[in-house]
Amino acid sequence: MRTSSFVILLMLLSLMLLSEAGEAQSLRWKTMQPERTAVLTPLRDPGPRKALLRSHFVIQFSESISSDQLQSLAQRGIDVVGYVPDNGLLVSAPDHTDFSALGLHWYGRPLPQEKLSPRLSFGTAASSWLVVEFYKDVPISDAREIALSNNLTLGEHPALLPNHVLAFGTANQFRNLARWDEVEYLFPASDALIHGGTAYPCGGAETTAGSVPQSVPTIGDGWDGPGLGSASLFYAFKDNSTQLPADSAQSEIPRALAEWSKIVKVSFTASTNTSAAKTIAILFATGDHGDGYPFDGPGGVLAHTFYPAPLNPEPIAGDMHFDDSENWHVGADVDLFSVALHETGHALGLGHSDDPNDVMYPYYKQVTTLAAGDTQAILTLYSAQDGVSQTPAPPTAPTTPVSSAPTIAIQSPVSSSTYATTAATITMSGTAYDASGVAKVTWTNSLGGNGAAAGGATWTAGPISLQPGANVLTVTVYGQDAKTQTAQLQVTYTAPPVTFTPDTTPPSLQITSPSATTLYTAQSSIVISGTASDNVGVASVAWSGSTTGSGMANGTTQWSTPAILLLVGVNTITITAKDAAGNSSWRAVQVIRRPVTVPGASH
Repeated sequence: MRTSSFVILLMLLSLMLLSEAGEAQSLRWKTMQPERTAVLTPLRDPGPRKALLRSHFVIQFSESISSDQLQSLAQRGIDVVGYVPDNGLLVSAPDHTDFSALGLHWYGRPLPQEKLSPRLSFGTAASSWLVVEFYKDVPISDAREIALSNNLTLGEHPALLPNHVLAFGTANQFRNLARWDEVEYLFPASDALIHGGTAYPCGGAETTAGSVPQSVPTIGDGWDGPGLGSASLFYAFKDNSTQLPADSAQSEIPRALAEWSKIVKVSFTASTNTSAAKTIAILFATGDHGDGYPFDGPGGVLAHTFYPAPLNPEPIAGDMHFDDSENWHVGADVDLFSVALHETGHALGLGHSDDPNDVMYPYYKQVTTLAAGDTQAILTLYSAQDGVSQTPAPPTAPTTPVSSAPTIAIQSPVSSSTYATTAATITMSGTAYDASGVAKVTWTNSLGGNGAAAGGATWTAGPISLQPGANVLTVTVYGQDAKTQTAQLQVTYTAPPVTFTPDTTPPSLQITSPSATTLYTAQSSIVISGTASDNVGVASVAWSGSTTGSGMANGTTQWSTPAILLLVGVNTITITAKDAAGNSSWRAVQVIRRPVTVPGASH
């Protein structure tokens, strides 16, 4: 965050703190019981945690938060990591913190059951995919390690928010996970996240006090104040998109506003004054655009919106900002109407829904209208439009999102999507699930090779031969009902360099016959034999005589010469053994041939 943006944020925060009024209410938390925040109770144990000597708390002030109180938190080493209405903060604090000295209305640690979405029902489902939200100060490496330590299978999707982990496991595994201090909330995963479909993240509507967690259903009382009333709002375009014709944006966004007006008594009138009260200023911008929340470029957060006044002060209250570096479309991804429909819900005071079917689910999808859950939520803030029942139909029963398709995950050698190795083979293992039962798991290599994995619900494949370069390994689970699902790991194999060590070791050579190095004979020829050895291999054994020429011996490790002619007198015969590198060794025998004595000859 740049310095100028930070100063603006502090100014807006001061205005917001001054504008908040009224006595403390129950925290707006989807699963926290109101009576729990009415009386201070002893702090429970933080549960398992990875951080040392720090843990997370919810604290609530009895009335509007002052800048002095925020400064007091900082001086005590207490970090603010989120905002919970009304007058509440999510904080990370040292173990020795004395909260009683802060003049709080209430403080405590969320209970494990308060971290489980009301949309979850673990009664019958064996396993399910959930999104695990960690506090925003928890490193993602720690978050993944915590999830893996609870034997959960991790999924991957490029749209996942930085503090979200996609995990597959049993009810008991998720209940145990909720005991961890670093875990903030668990809610159902959408089919798009589970199966790698198109999804885009919403970072959440912004407040000048910080981001709002998934566990918060509504922010403030809406533009009409406490109770169910009506509101007359304005909208004004400050900057148009460079990705779309001006008339496209100026028709699609009002069309999204009108969808909410069909449900509740909130009207939207076009205006040219972007700084007027109760005006939703619509801005297309890139990067740092002066509100303290810079956009992150293509493929990231698409938009953000500021909640209504008085939580956010005028003139920023309700304003909607769209990232103009995104590739905006009408009726196709990235669909401006679908994103604007979601952001309007924030501008009216709604948090994120836990139901993947709702427009207000934290991951955008292309839609044409609001879902039943969106209608139920907005009717808690405003009066129903004529013809719409103020008492909506009861919410559908909670569900645990067990996908009808099988699931498969690679856990070893890594749970991520890429891996590099210098080994010529690899063995993979992981988990698979199908409601009908796992029939088999197979593997293929994009550079050649395929086979069946051992096991089913837990499987092992390999050793799989790798080729130099990128080997895309695909594992496929087959359900008993013939449905399939795949997972991939790209393994980059780099063969280790071949180190050449020159051979400098000469062969070992022995003459075994004759046994002496000097001998006398009356014979006209001699055969010499022996052995030779080498660290690599003996290539040849040769002989040469000082008086009668040279030649090759027969054999190498066991060798012998042909009959070598001897002249009368001294004959020196040299045996030489060589290896392929040209290293050699030699041995010599001196043979003295005596002249033949003829009987009766005179001397």
